[in-house]
Amino acid sequence: MVDASHWFDYEGKSRTYASRLDVHLEDGATPDEAASVVRAMGAQPLPPRYRGDYTQVNLDRMADSYSADWGFGRDVSREANSAHTWVRVSAPGTQVGWLSRGFVVDKMSNAIGVASGSDAEPHRATAAMRRIIQDFPELASNYWTVSTIPEESGYHNHSKLEHGWLNTDLSGFPPGRPRFPSDGELEMWEWFLTDQPTPFFVEISVYDPPGKAGRTLDVAIYPPAGTQFTAAQATQLADKHLPYLAQPGAVVDYTIGGPYIPVLAVFIGGCQPSTRDVPPESQPYARQYERC
Repeated sequence: MVDASHWFDYEGKSRTYASRLDVHLEDGATPDEAASVVRAMGAQPLPPRYRGDYTQVNLDRMADSYSADWGFGRDVSREANSAHTWVRVSAPGTQVGWLSRGFVVDKMSNAIGVASGSDAEPHRATAAMRRIIQDFPELASNYWTVSTIPEESGYHNHSKLEHGWLNTDLSGFPPGRPRFPSDGELEMWEWFLTDQPTPFFVEISVYDPPGKAGRTLDVAIYPPAGTQFTAAQATQLADKHLPYLAQPGAVVDYTIGGPYIPVLAVFIGGCQPSTRDVPPESQPYARQYERC
């Protein structure tokens, strides 16, 4: 352990308690050492009246991070096992972020992200993800994100492949079937980051099961921070991306500039949302790719 800080808060009137432990582990810390920190936090000797109150542990090791929270007083074996596995899946040249959430054990979920150094090195993240799929098949039933590490300030500042949100779940994790990304999805994410006509970030959201009207993918293309796409650049990107995405049976919401105020939007295999103001530049592509 390199350093640690412990935050404790007690609210006298409501008789509630909250505690957080932040620990920076040595680069060579073992899986057992990471798990022992979680177990130690779970074993805090507090009065029974605090049972169910908030407890959180945050671990850092090299470039990787782990976070878990639970209601005080319950068994934390699953969180400790997750911290143990978090160290085991670490891979050189990537960042693994593991988020465990669930005050009660039967509602616990893990969201795990594997990130590479930059958009120029997507293969690092996909190689690490493929190794995890091969060596840790028991981890399939989690929510996975493959991404690049943010390079700039702002929100849309990196590329990622993740589960899609359908705004039907309030648990803090996307609805749908938690699973590993498929090999085809990893190949698609790599394709978008390789040999493209102009720089951009891509956010790919996968819907499993499919969303409304059979939608299987959202593909949102964003310009580098502080820039905007020209009409010529948007056309270049659409001409390259749309034929690739228009596979038989595909229903894809493709936008350039983001889904809310796009500079170009095409709903491949389906119809545009009625609430979207579709730019006129999209019309030639809509006639070719949309099915209304």
